[in-house]
Amino acid sequence: MTQAEPPLAGSVVLSVGHTLPGLFCLAMLRDLGAEVVRVERAAQTNVAPYAALSGDFPIRSLTAGTHAVGLDLKTDGGRATFLRLSREAAAVLEGFRPGVARRLGIDYTSLCRDHEALVYASISGYGQEGPASQRVGHDVNYLAETGVLGLANPMGLPGATFADGLAGASAALNVVAALHAAARSGSGQHLDLAIVDAPLFLMATELESFWRSGAARGPGDTHLTGRTPWYAVHRTADGGAVAVGAVEPVFHRALCGAIGHPDLAASQHAKGDELDRAWAAFGEAFATRTRDQAMALFDGVDACASPVLSTAEVASSTLMQRATREGRAREELLVRSPVRLPLAPLNPERRDAEVLARFAFTKAEIEDLVRSGALAGGS
Repeated sequence: MTQAEPPLAGSVVLSVGHTLPGLFCLAMLRDLGAEVVRVERAAQTNVAPYAALSGDFPIRSLTAGTHAVGLDLKTDGGRATFLRLSREAAAVLEGFRPGVARRLGIDYTSLCRDHEALVYASISGYGQEGPASQRVGHDVNYLAETGVLGLANPMGLPGATFADGLAGASAALNVVAALHAAARSGSGQHLDLAIVDAPLFLMATELESFWRSGAARGPGDTHLTGRTPWYAVHRTADGGAVAVGAVEPVFHRALCGAIGHPDLAASQHAKGDELDRAWAAFGEAFATRTRDQAMALFDGVDACASPVLSTAEVASSTLMQRATREGRAREELLVRSPVRLPLAPLNPERRDAEVLARFAFTKAEIEDLVRSGALAGGS
């Protein structure tokens, strides 16, 4: 591998049954240089389960530069096609409910017989085994059941798919590590990845606190959950908001001075009446100003103060210098993944018959698969 070549160049990743966590994972593997093939439902068999949401939930940033092939895996031809593709893959990513891949004959045990070095990653809500393995859920459910939402103050929808995104990033890390191990040993492995794993890991401090004290903390018990005005979201007079996170004393001192209350600097960890006085002072400082007026107080001041931005404001902010990339069409903007190695270029996208031709299926084989309904007819 030359130094300029992406680390996963030449590796094929085959994905099936993917939901949002899998797509986040695939985007990162794509950006590391893998050739990604998404196995979708054949058009003849089912309407895509998220079709009604597609207008609200565009995912081009996750799927751009990847290939798609529509297969009916319940047919002999569809299953045989998947098995043939899997023999070309360095990794298979599947997101079915536990047990479905086995019933379809495309589970790790079935695939690794002919491909000992295969890395097979299963992403499910609660893991492949255990009493919760067959339960269904989505992002809000995983955040609720891992305690994350229970600490939110105020409690509510998080606004972004944090559990799904974390699961995708975690899956990408596990797949890359397993590919590295397979390159050294010649043996692949099955990765049992649960979407709840990452938010549970983020709850480490709260779970450790509970184990040591026997008491569960809730909203308002720590600075992270709304106990203090110096780590909080304050509403402003125009309906906007400013977030402050002045944890370190030097930042807290600067924050108090900026809002006109240097007297509060010495009582950062106050309780009782003194804490109530601090809350009142902070509240007044922000509630009597517009968001822009409040932010003007912090010009040139290191106080960990930020405006709460809308999507439109984020899209025009300087953060976009790090967060965007161009699609293959010049006018298409995509959100960049957190991969910070030089990004692999986006591949020309193939579909259905074009994908199979890329993997040495003959024209006659492809026509037979289309006629039998095993393969979607698009190209």
